[in-house]
Amino acid sequence: MAKFPPLRNLRKTTIVVLAVFLGFLVHRIVVAYFGDVAIRDSAEAELSLAQSVVCSHIVNGSPFGVDSVFEEGMRLYYYSTVSSAVQLGDDTLMHIWFNGADTVQKLACNMTQDVCLTTIVPALLKPGEWSVDLVAGRRLLSTRQFIVEPNER
Repeated sequence: MAKFPPLRNLRKTTIVVLAVFLGFLVHRIVVAYFGDVAIRDSAEAELSLAQSVVCSHIVNGSPFGVDSVFEEGMRLYYYSTVSSAVQLGDDTLMHIWFNGADTVQKLACNMTQDVCLTTIVPALLKPGEWSVDLVAGRRLLSTRQFIVEPNER
């Protein structure tokens, strides 16, 4: 039977490296089994509260012409899907349209099932950097930014 050298001959650095490696290995195993599920569940819960897009048309109840750059003089829509958990709250859902830092309009959502839809008329749509917020009371649920360029005609 072979004799192993005594542990006192191992260098301290080797023991530290081995301990760090084993700690890393245990960490990766724990994250693989538990961490991934928790991250995915929290991301799905966050996304399911409200999702929104800015578009140029609504076709058969769905957004069409989704983009982040639009021309001046277009009618634009802010289309938001809202979870039932948000709808059951006492707060009114509002779309707030901003041109830069200026509030252009605040509109209560026209709710159809789980869809909140508002529009801005072409007369109010001026060139610049725009954003639209979906808010419930004082809580921001979703926001979208877009650019309106001057009409080239």
